[in-house]
Amino acid sequence: MMQARQTTLFGKGCPDPRMVGTLLHTIVNVLHDEKGPLAQDLRIRLLDNTDALARFIQQDLLQALQQAGKMNLAIFFNELSYDKRTLATTISAPILRYQQELAKTNTTVFTASERFQCKLISTKNTFAEHPDRGGYVCLIGEFDQIRLRHEQGQDPRKQQGIPAIIEFKKGLGGKKKAATSLPGLFAELTEEEEETNEVIQPTHAHAMQLMTYWLAFQTRWNKNAQYKEARGLLQEIPMSLCQPVELILYNLNDGCQYQLEPSDYREALMALIECIFYLNWAMKSGYAWQSPEHECRRAQLTELPAHAIQVQVGSMPITGQECYLLAKTAFDRFKETIRWKQITR
Repeated sequence: MMQARQTTLFGKGCPDPRMVGTLLHTIVNVLHDEKGPLAQDLRIRLLDNTDALARFIQQDLLQALQQAGKMNLAIFFNELSYDKRTLATTISAPILRYQQELAKTNTTVFTASERFQCKLISTKNTFAEHPDRGGYVCLIGEFDQIRLRHEQGQDPRKQQGIPAIIEFKKGLGGKKKAATSLPGLFAELTEEEEETNEVIQPTHAHAMQLMTYWLAFQTRWNKNAQYKEARGLLQEIPMSLCQPVELILYNLNDGCQYQLEPSDYREALMALIECIFYLNWAMKSGYAWQSPEHECRRAQLTELPAHAIQVQVGSMPITGQECYLLAKTAFDRFKETIRWKQITR
């Protein structure tokens, strides 16, 4: 294999954190992927034996990445391998920590890296006690990992337990400072970072991501039979606001996990649903649009007069500006409910 020793790859002496995060995600997926480059008996051994996993990272991971078709990551990993200390701190330590955590806890990895597409219908048949306004929003994304947490003494082989959606992050960012670009609904979630010694906590953006996954998860967990019976034509899927699902943010940088526990689960979900639909209507009206430089995290506003843009919400037309302001109000309600519990360190 050609060796590309590019000093610019690591910038100011540090590997690109986004590339490191993607590489860590990929390694976790390779360790669980039944259709991946590793045989089942090898995957079981690597997840059970720390020494075997450490040797695999040093000697065989590069080939596994190549076999999986991850050529850019293979080149990046090859660059990291030239500096044993960097490799140990950025890749080996997080992956070994992940393996040890998984071995100690009574959990089963149900699925890893599964993409989803979910259509949310805004009617009273989908969400109990929700105004029937019509319209829908299509959610597209990818679950990093879904686990089953088993009670002490329960047999993991029975595939029964409390499902948990795990979202992996490579660090949680830094302290925020004010942005200078146009204001948006999620402006505070996309501000630039500055170095800080303060303890970093998950943000409202992390909470919103996890709870959006919770909505999509229902169509994968207990609605598959209905989908098959309707041959994929099922339009409205009733959402149970009381379904037990653990929402966990896993910081691969230090192995710390944070469980999302809203002060009022129902209020958090209803506020999130309102925010999603109102912002979607505002965007469909042309009053707001996605800002590509912020990876669709925030919405920018049109320069057209607010009263000139209207959108049909249920049986009544309202302005795009009203939709946007209602989305902001719902988002503020959502933020008030957010509580995080650190469950591992």
